[in-house]
Amino acid sequence: MSVKWFGKRMVMGTIVLLVISFLSFFIMHLAPGDPATAFYGGNAQTLNTAEKERISRAFSLDRPVIEQYGLWLKEILQGNLGYSSKEGRPVTVILLERLPNTLLLFGVTLFFIIIGSLWLGTVAGMQKGSLWDKGLSTISIATSSIPSFWLGILFISFFSVKLGILPSSGTGEVGGDGGILDKLRHLIMPAAVIILTHTGIYARFLQESIKAETSKYYVMVAKANGVLEREIRKGVLRNASIPYLNYIGMTIPSFFGGSIIVESLFSWAGLGQLLVKAVMMKDFPLIMGGILFTGLLVVFSLFIIDLVMYAVDPKLRKGAYSR
Repeated sequence: MSVKWFGKRMVMGTIVLLVISFLSFFIMHLAPGDPATAFYGGNAQTLNTAEKERISRAFSLDRPVIEQYGLWLKEILQGNLGYSSKEGRPVTVILLERLPNTLLLFGVTLFFIIIGSLWLGTVAGMQKGSLWDKGLSTISIATSSIPSFWLGILFISFFSVKLGILPSSGTGEVGGDGGILDKLRHLIMPAAVIILTHTGIYARFLQESIKAETSKYYVMVAKANGVLEREIRKGVLRNASIPYLNYIGMTIPSFFGGSIIVESLFSWAGLGQLLVKAVMMKDFPLIMGGILFTGLLVVFSLFIIDLVMYAVDPKLRKGAYSR
């Protein structure tokens, strides 16, 4: 790995995080309400003008917006995300408590999505015009069109309410031992919803990439020169995997967005559910910290995808390919 390539990715990731923080800060500033309402809720009506102004001064909200952003960014760079206005605890502590559950859900679902889509896409793509090819095209469109919240409700109704074999919400039984098996039982349904609604579209993308590769001139020349079929397949798969990996990288942000709905539906105690609650409670420090944390996870995930592409694509290693 070249130092130049690594440095470029680090700079790009930093710029992305700065843009996310900038846009998020200004959107929060445009949101209706005032700091007194955010901190005191319904009791804010009992505060007089002087007390509200004191709260604004305490959080530098009486200063210009760009100056507020500079002060906030300075604290962020020092590792201080502030305190939750509702819980009164450091935002960093709250986010770190939820982070393992989000990473577990994200890691498990992405692993099975990649494994499933690689197998289905390869089998269908290599058998152009077969039942596998036509069937995957139809199934991928159907599964990717199903709203995740609707599928989640069906799962809860059938597996939890009717059969009673899987828990409908949470990350563990109340009063339980909190063991790994208990957490895995609670993970099954939210993970299954994400896997079923995403695997088909990833498999379809790989399928079409493989079909496009098999129609290229170099494949016909290789066959005419008697190159072994397994060697041809290996070359086709390697070349088709590059746009497939690129597609995964481009869709990771929307992947995180979809997981927020699933976490909320199944009360999975991750960052997504936390962000929804923070928005409902107008807990601005927690909202900003959650957005920044999620952005950091997305940037890190994209960096991992770039590393894999760097290892797969020789043109990228030579500097002739840029995503």
